[in-house]
Amino acid sequence: MKDKEYLVPHLKDTFIFIAWISGLLLIGGFSWFLTRPIRANLLQDSINRVLIRAGDSRRLEAPLAPPRRTVGSSPPIGHWFSLKVREGALQERLFFFTLIADGTFLPCAAFVNSEGKVKEIMPLSSQGERALSLISPGILKLYIRRIEGES
Repeated sequence: MKDKEYLVPHLKDTFIFIAWISGLLLIGGFSWFLTRPIRANLLQDSINRVLIRAGDSRRLEAPLAPPRRTVGSSPPIGHWFSLKVREGALQERLFFFTLIADGTFLPCAAFVNSEGKVKEIMPLSSQGERALSLISPGILKLYIRRIEGES
């Protein structure tokens, strides 16, 4: 009888704790999912500021929906944006992603042409040029193949 008196309150407390943690995870997941457009617009503004500071004439126009994934495909590694198009120019896109080099996160932008090929990778941080030159070409090719596979 004493075991039952101890077990019921203990199980009840355990279930309340599990429900509390599950509720927090559910609220966090919904918040993350529902704020995606806001986060994409903030990211777009930040990238445009970096392009202005770098003296680049290209500007991001709008965030693009992520491409449809097929069964067994890898998850997306970044965000797609359309670039403002000049008269007579082909549609280009920008892919924002983060390189991980020697334990450092390096935000980068890949300019992708209308055929889906990466034209240029531009680091978006102050130490980016130096860090990008230290990354092996094989790793860069791996990221480029993955970006071109997503487009």
